[in-house]
Amino acid sequence: MATWKCGSCGYTFEADSPPDTCPSCKEKCEFLDVSCYTPDCEFDGSDKRLG
Repeated sequence: MATWKCGSCGYTFEADSPPDTCPSCKEKCEFLDVSCYTPDCEFDGSDKRLG
């Protein structure tokens, strides 16, 4: 499961794929995959360097 971040409001959530609209701001936004794929962020679940 990936961690997604809304490009408009910054809301982050886990899902297999991003939805059509943001669960938080209800806008049709661009979503960035901020999932952690390196050992230095494995405990947070998301890579803070990506957004």
